Amino acid sequence: MLYSFDYERRTDYVETDKMGVVHNSIYFWYFEKGRTETMRSLDFPYKEVEQRGVIMPLVEQYCKYVSPSFYDDILIIRTFIDEFPTSKFCFRYEIFRKEENGNLTLLANGHNSLAFVDKTTNRPIRCPEWLSKLLYEKLGK
Repeated sequence: MLYSFDYERRTDYVETDKMGVVHNSIYFWYFEKGRTETMRSLDFPYKEVEQRGVIMPLVEQYCKYVSPSFYDDILIIRTFIDEFPTSKFCFRYEIFRKEENGNLTLLANGHNSLAFVDKTTNRPIRCPEWLSKLLYEKLGK
């Protein structure tokens, strides 16, 4: 593992289904929130990536559901970067509920991959040099 970042948030009522459980599709939104906040923590927010002419479409995604989450739970979205990106950028996730006693209960884990695409030509590209350089500087490898 090269890097991990924890993002804390409280579940909203709108995220729950008729049974009062956070809907399974919301976990992919949590992954995206974790990823965007992780990128921001490393000083390359999506907005800047796009301003530099690169878009990052999702090409693969997986989630394993372990335990349910409910309205008003406090969640920790832990995002991992396990390797430096090449033609795609892979992220791994663990989502926990923060219990009243401070313990963490695993709710879900998963991963996804994003490609690098030139915004003008809409063609796949390798990880931009400026991004590779920034990651190597930030992660000390």
